[in-house]
Amino acid sequence: MDFAEPAQRLAPNARWVWRLHWVGGCVVALLIGMAVRRELDGTLAALAWALPAGALVLGTVVVPELRWRRWRWEVREHEIDLRRGLLVLRRTLIPMTRVQHVETERGLLDQAFDLATVEIHTAAGGHKIPMLTEHDAGMLRARIAELARTADG
Repeated sequence: MDFAEPAQRLAPNARWVWRLHWVGGCVVALLIGMAVRRELDGTLAALAWALPAGALVLGTVVVPELRWRRWRWEVREHEIDLRRGLLVLRRTLIPMTRVQHVETERGLLDQAFDLATVEIHTAAGGHKIPMLTEHDAGMLRARIAELARTADG
């Protein structure tokens, strides 16, 4: 096994998809905060809208960039190496002999940005490599499938 850090990055557009997801959640929180604010006084009223507003700014600018910089992956002959996380980095090694099947998935925002997610399934569960270009995801899916067949044979 090779324990070098994985080198492959997600597509740069991943940051924009994560920003849009974050903005959607923050807008809902802001609307709830504004509605609740009417029932509160003083500091609690200010916090009801200030916290979601702060999360909107911080999460839209900082979180997607950090998430993108930290997400790495690598497919090697004998394993798939995933590294991800914001504050806590998680590293996963998936042996090729454990891969049962692999597929791609494209949500609405993914389609709008020409992105796809590769899902790797094992008996223990599933793992994802998100936000790859559609072309790269297709090539990666085919490569993992071929390596998994070779590992079984």
